[in-house]
This record gives sequence, structure tokens and C-alpha cells, in this order.
Amino acid sequence: MDWVPRLVRARAHQLAKATHSLETHLGRKPTGKEIAKELDMDMDEFNRLRRDANAASLVSLSTKYSDGEGEKDIREIDIIKDQRSKNPVIEAQKRDLKSLLTKGLTRAERLIIVLYYYEEMTMKEIGATLDLSESRVSQMHSSIIQRLKAQMNTRKKEFSVSRS
Repeated sequence: MDWVPRLVRARAHQLAKATHSLETHLGRKPTGKEIAKELDMDMDEFNRLRRDANAASLVSLSTKYSDGEGEKDIREIDIIKDQRSKNPVIEAQKRDLKSLLTKGLTRAERLIIVLYYYEEMTMKEIGATLDLSESRVSQMHSSIIQRLKAQMNTRKKEFSVSRS
């Protein structure tokens, strides 16, 4: 019932045995060249063997691990991080912070903050979008940031994390 051909399993075993033997003899992890020499192979053949041997190992995503504290078992699939998806908690925090910060701003001020920090546009691009000069956008941005800093300082206690 093994999906890996017998030859590939045998070669993977041969690779593991040679690696273990060299580790014991050298007292350290052997290099690829040392393993290839031990197996009497050229590097291309050795790399092919190593690639095939890696394909022979499978990890079950439904393997259960006990957390040691009772009933809750953790499966492999529960702890694998999807590198392509965004963390929903961080996205919600960003959205909340964005609405909190832009709450007391005019439409133009809100647009400047959103375009600069969220859309990553330059002051020149924002000026062209809002029909303002680059220097006026820069002045407004500085003024907005000063007001937001003052607002954040007055609401500092709301943002602090209680440690109990």
C-alpha cells in the first residue's frame, strides 16, 4: 500500500545509512560532497537521489499531538501557517485604528492620510488626485499628524494594554 516505489525507498534508506555512518565517523554533519563520495556517486546523481529521497517522506496533516493538559488534541494542520493569507486579527485592528484615527478629520484630510499611508502614494500623486500643490499636501499632512499625535496623547490610557 506504499505509494513510493521500492527502489526509491531503498535509495532513501541507503542515503540515510551513509549520512548516519559519516556523522558517526566525522563527529559532525557531513557535506553533500562527502556523502556523494561515500556512496560513490557524482554530484548530479547524488542531488537526484537526495531529491527523490525527500519525496519519499510524507507528513500527515491529521496527525494528532496531545498538548499535555487534557482533552484538546492538536493536529498538524491546525498549526501550519498559511504564508499567503493575512492575519484577520491584524487586519481588523488596522481597520479599527484607521476608522478611529480618521474619525475627526475632514474628507480631504482623511483622503490624504489614507492615500499616503494605506495606498502608499507620494505627496505629488496625492496633490494631483486632490488638485492641490505638493507643498500644500505636505503642509496639511504635517498639521494632521500633529493633531493626531495630540489626540493619541490624550487617549493614551485607552490604548494601553492592561497586564493582570
